[in-house]
Amino acid sequence: MKNWEDLKNILVEFRNERDWEQFHNPKDLALALSIEVSELNEQLDHSPFSI
Repeated sequence: MKNWEDLKNILVEFRNERDWEQFHNPKDLALALSIEVSELNEQLDHSPFSI
């Protein structure tokens, strides 16, 4: 992989092969990100490490 443009192209191809473009709008992406961050926070909340 040479640069960010190559990575973007690989990810877009991956998305297009699965017909996921219909889910890639600002609302759905924000909701998905929020859910993933919540799961990470839950793991850190039960961790013996402090940040």
